[in-house]
Amino acid sequence: MLNKITHQLARLKNDNSGASAIEYAIMAALLVVVIVFGVSLLGSGSSTTAGLGAAFSDISDTLEGI
Repeated sequence: MLNKITHQLARLKNDNSGASAIEYAIMAALLVVVIVFGVSLLGSGSSTTAGLGAAFSDISDTLEGI
C-alpha cells in the first residue's frame, strides 16, 4: 500500500504535462486587461471609470424604458 502511494507521488512529481499556475495567471491577467480596455471603449469619458460608468448608465436607462 505504501509502495503504491510512493509510486503515485513520484509519478505526479515527474509529470510535466499541462500548464503551470503561472501560465494560467498570465492568461487571466491578459484577459482582464482586454476586458477592461473593451469596457472602457463602451462609454464616453476620458478615464476608464467614466467609460464604465457611462456604460452602466446606458444599460440602466435602457432597462428603465422597458
